[in-house]
Amino acid sequence: MATIALQSVCIPTNARISNYPEAASQSFKKGQAVYLSSGKVTVCASDASLIAGFACQDASGVTDTEIAVAIAEPGIVFEMNIYHSTPASAITAITDVSTKWGLYVAGNKSHCDKGDGTNTRFLVVGLSPKDNVGDTYGRVLVEVLRTYCQLSGVIG
Repeated sequence: MATIALQSVCIPTNARISNYPEAASQSFKKGQAVYLSSGKVTVCASDASLIAGFACQDASGVTDTEIAVAIAEPGIVFEMNIYHSTPASAITAITDVSTKWGLYVAGNKSHCDKGDGTNTRFLVVGLSPKDNVGDTYGRVLVEVLRTYCQLSGVIG
């Protein structure tokens, strides 16, 4: 099977998009997980305690610039790569569906961490039709777990 390049999260067309001011000193990229700190868009670290959504544009580097965010809420499915610190374990499988895994962030990209079943942030709801079962770093379809959806139910 193929090794899939680690990519940015795909923003679904049905995601609610809201604009928020950018926090100071940000360098996130489009598709990276973000949260609001004091009402401003801030990049998520691995296993973030809250996820507002995924950036729809790169950070500008200028505090208070409006940033569009695809809001993470129940029923909204994002597409992202599987990740594991051991590449041989970062393989997509039918059994991935219905599992819960963590958030791993590296290289300005957010991934579904197949090696972290403790700090779960995502529910895998399907495999991406773009890749094949057995691909290394293949893409999966995920929902952010309700507990970690920072803006779920907020009108933007």
